[in-house]
Amino acid sequence: MEGALRLVVLNDNRSGPGLENRWGWSLYIDHPVAGPVLFDADTEPNVICSNADKLGVNLSSLSLAILSHEHMDHYGGMPCPAARRPGLPVYVPPGLHLWAKGLGVELRFNRSGGWLGKWLYMTRPLKAGMIMEHALAVRVSGDRAVVVVGCSHPGVDRLVEQVVEAGLEPLLVIGGYHGPSRRQLDRLASMARYISPAHCSGDEAVEYVRREYPGRLVLVRTGSVLEVGPSGPRLLEDEA
Repeated sequence: MEGALRLVVLNDNRSGPGLENRWGWSLYIDHPVAGPVLFDADTEPNVICSNADKLGVNLSSLSLAILSHEHMDHYGGMPCPAARRPGLPVYVPPGLHLWAKGLGVELRFNRSGGWLGKWLYMTRPLKAGMIMEHALAVRVSGDRAVVVVGCSHPGVDRLVEQVVEAGLEPLLVIGGYHGPSRRQLDRLASMARYISPAHCSGDEAVEYVRREYPGRLVLVRTGSVLEVGPSGPRLLEDEA
């Protein structure tokens, strides 16, 4: 793969200067081979549209979108990318997905996980209560990959474990960890090199990683831009 993977946080719970902000999560993934991918879509369309414009993200060029689970703080902003990229393929776990009615997106149901080409791997959806949730692994180089999670209701460690079982080496795990236990964070640290708890992870998780795994915490907020190469992530903008 030529060029580094670029990640842009379109929305996180933590605000960035001059940007719109709501409780939610949305990450733009600019892969030099697989093309631009949107993972989750925040809570409100105006947040994604406004922040994408300010951050130089062209949503009309999206190759596909992946929604982690059927909670509004992860799908509520979909009218924005749907309008800018008509016919957008959207991968979702099994569910009703009533939010998609009339948006003109192409829903593709992920029931068993697997590869989307050579560079993108979707985990098998796991159930937590009434929620079905999956995660995405984006290959960076060789077997090294960035793992993107939404809220990790089934457990961030269980989602990342599937990535390891697929033969990939998690270089960075970014997204919502859903107030993980210390045991879950320890398991995660045994599998992944860099740890980036965002959205619903909580301050306690951030401080635990900072204390117990020095040099491995990658803290992001709305507007953060990361470049990820084979050796790990580099924060390009925003001193989060």
